[in-house]
Amino acid sequence: MLGLVATLGVTAPAVPVPVELPGGKANWVVSVGGLNTSAVNNYANWTRLGWYIFAADGTVRTNYWTWNQRDEPGRVDSMVASCGGDVPTCAVQTMGSFLTGPTGEFQGTYKTSAGKVDVTWTKNGAGTALPKPLTEHWSLDPIPGGKVARISSDGYHGPKGDVTVPTTFSDYSATFGIGYGSNAPLSAGNKASVTDIRTVYGQDEYLGTFVTASVGAVHREPSGMKATGFDQWRSCPSGKCVGIREKNTGCNCTTLPTRKDRIRYMADAPPARNNIYTYWCECLRQNADCYKANNHVQSLLQIIDDDRKLQGWVGVETSTHVDPKTLEPDQDYAHAYWAVLNMVTPDLRGPQPS
Repeated sequence: MLGLVATLGVTAPAVPVPVELPGGKANWVVSVGGLNTSAVNNYANWTRLGWYIFAADGTVRTNYWTWNQRDEPGRVDSMVASCGGDVPTCAVQTMGSFLTGPTGEFQGTYKTSAGKVDVTWTKNGAGTALPKPLTEHWSLDPIPGGKVARISSDGYHGPKGDVTVPTTFSDYSATFGIGYGSNAPLSAGNKASVTDIRTVYGQDEYLGTFVTASVGAVHREPSGMKATGFDQWRSCPSGKCVGIREKNTGCNCTTLPTRKDRIRYMADAPPARNNIYTYWCECLRQNADCYKANNHVQSLLQIIDDDRKLQGWVGVETSTHVDPKTLEPDQDYAHAYWAVLNMVTPDLRGPQPS
């Protein structure tokens, strides 16, 4: 038979060579931002949050939510956090689109080599070719234990303060990114409940990096809460949210400088790995019960390792600046916050801003 094939000049079909999955992991939660100085992009910052799913045939796809600063997306109320004690009973605010399924999709290819992952998006979710392929150049970072892997952009990690925006991450407007992968499915059954966040994982410390575009510049700051574990938060009766009054923080509003407490909430959200996170300085609310003007609104996706355990979050901040009297966007782009962030357990952090 082999002789016959050779005689007829027929070539046996090539067997696809499997591509090495990044860090050996297929399912990733990823935050990407097009963050730049106002001198470069005139406040046209954007963020994208979703998951990357890598296949052994060299293909990759992402489903994502995205927000653009110039669109001035507004905050909406989700569930009411009635945590009791000294925590105000307030609606936990978020982006309306984050309460539904992802709004976008790309398809593409990837290559891994020598601690690098190159991802090229070539099609939209319907399989139509993009006007121009979009390529991202990620560093693949080792994580002790091997149960989760990390990808990060050049310039994501580093010291606290102003950041020189790198040009090496992508061939389009994406400038910063952070992501974590494992082989745990992305389905809702592989998500830590808010109750588990407080009771099972509450004593873990979740810190990381917050890269933000605000006041016309790009800054790097620490993220998370250094002194407060989730076990100290108060639960809502529904078990779907938690809240805390974080006392004697750096809040210093000029009108009421003695009220330095921060109010923080975390809540569940559909579909799969989503959590809502918001916080504000109590002094900003004046005599109101809650503060709905320029609070910090963050959308998060849980990092779940190979053992189906929570290791933290990647996320974005999309805090449009509004008029405190009307709660309507006021085109004060300089005082909005657009950010890419992670809040993770110690082994996953990378260099901390300090």
